[in-house]
Amino acid sequence: MKKLLLYTFLIGFLSSCEDPIDVTLESGPTQFVVDAWITNESKPQTIKLTYSQDYLDSAIASGVAGASVEIQSDNGNIFLFSENPDGNYIWIPGPGESIGDIGDNYTLNIDINGEKITAQSSMNRVPVIDSIFQEFRDDEVFLDDGIYCQFFSRDFIGKGDTYWIKTFKNDTFLNRPFELNIAYDAAFDSGSEVDGLIFITPIREFANPTDDDGIPEPWMPGEKIRVEIHSMTNASFDYMETLRDQLLNGSNGIFAEPLANANGNIETTGDINVLGQFNVAAVSSIEEMIR
Repeated sequence: MKKLLLYTFLIGFLSSCEDPIDVTLESGPTQFVVDAWITNESKPQTIKLTYSQDYLDSAIASGVAGASVEIQSDNGNIFLFSENPDGNYIWIPGPGESIGDIGDNYTLNIDINGEKITAQSSMNRVPVIDSIFQEFRDDEVFLDDGIYCQFFSRDFIGKGDTYWIKTFKNDTFLNRPFELNIAYDAAFDSGSEVDGLIFITPIREFANPTDDDGIPEPWMPGEKIRVEIHSMTNASFDYMETLRDQLLNGSNGIFAEPLANANGNIETTGDINVLGQFNVAAVSSIEEMIR
């Protein structure tokens, strides 16, 4: 009985300690942010320039106006990006035109009020997507009964290929934190010996939407699925790997690490600090209706 009373007292004492704590964070210096993810697709390409904001600021980041933005390829082609609202700078290709070919190298040049910003990237190879496999599953732990998908594609022979795999549901990009799908060769990171193989099952099954807790949700007949593989440089993979860890940091509970800005490949000639990443991707894709 004494043990029971002591246990009850401890529960009450610990529960009484659960008081909310308001934390006041100091504002950091405002920095330029460059979001320059370009593809070889023959469609408008957008580079977004914004100002950084405080961690707890939920407002939409302010766009940078009045910048000069261009990409130059190593074969001498120059692509000029026109200013649009909200910090969007857009290049519109002509019919059948694209920004280049696999193996090309690129330099991003930005001028903001005399501040010179540059970055380098290369367009790396991308494997074709062979098929999408649809399967009805029932009586599986944590999963609702329904149709789930996998894509099938094989990594190239030769270590060091990196990819960003994107899934679209009815033309809407699935961009929740748990839906971020990046691959080093055919697995999650460089430590796996899976070069030249079919992508591992967990990566293939990222082709399903998730709920707020990261649990896969089934597709419905009549919906459209599209899977795209975007090639990345190793530097861009490292950047996205850091972002993924930051986005999922809250799910680590007591093991969560302090948040920090991801280091990108953007460089400046002055004293300003610039965040962000520049990548030029080759893209392969496949789409079909859910049956």
